[in-house]
Amino acid sequence: MSVALSSTEAFEGQVIITHRGASVVAPENTEVAIRKALRMGAKVIEFDVRGTADGSLVLFHDDKLERLAGREGSIESITLEEVSSLEVGKWFGDGSFDGEKVIDLATAIRICLEGGAIPLIERKSGEAATYAEVIRTLGAGEKVIVQSFDWKFLEAFREELPKTPIGALGSKSFSAEKLTQFESLKPEWVGWKFSNMIPPGLEMLNALGSRVALWTVNDPEVASKWLEAGVDGIITDHPDKMLLLIE
Repeated sequence: MSVALSSTEAFEGQVIITHRGASVVAPENTEVAIRKALRMGAKVIEFDVRGTADGSLVLFHDDKLERLAGREGSIESITLEEVSSLEVGKWFGDGSFDGEKVIDLATAIRICLEGGAIPLIERKSGEAATYAEVIRTLGAGEKVIVQSFDWKFLEAFREELPKTPIGALGSKSFSAEKLTQFESLKPEWVGWKFSNMIPPGLEMLNALGSRVALWTVNDPEVASKWLEAGVDGIITDHPDKMLLLIE
């Protein structure tokens, strides 16, 4: 068993972050995708989390079930028992992943930590207190990073677990309003759309004390440019290629 990293180690040097697990070679946000990312050598693994109708937290990206599970509805509209019956591997590949199931947040965190990787938890829906309860129960408060596009959620989560690093996700330009929000939130981690990032924006975020990761970068030349410019992390669907850039 590998030794679990502290989430502060994601702030030491530059890192390559797998997007939804190893989502190019396995169905996104599944146990097999996380385990394949670990075998590739990933040290930070991003995955998406939604809340079920009865308040559980499970890995799933889309706001609708159709693309991944082949049925109508949403994670938020069904119970954990109903979620456990979903099949989310059939859409991917040649049948090798038929029968793959949705996993819960606690399971995903444990797999990452046991494999020596930091879980980068992207909140899509669900309450801050529920996320905090899962993380607290696992004793993983300083071993994960929680990020979201919903900065009010991050404020609420920080009240629950003040020592857990948070990541503010965003895109588009850096307005005065966003700068004010950054100064108030003080996120340790910022994930920004790579095509909207500009060097002055990177400098501004670093000056505020935030580490910066760019999403979703699949071109090694683009990744190299930003790594040379001083960006701290690259979120990618192709960790096998991108990991070569920081060896």
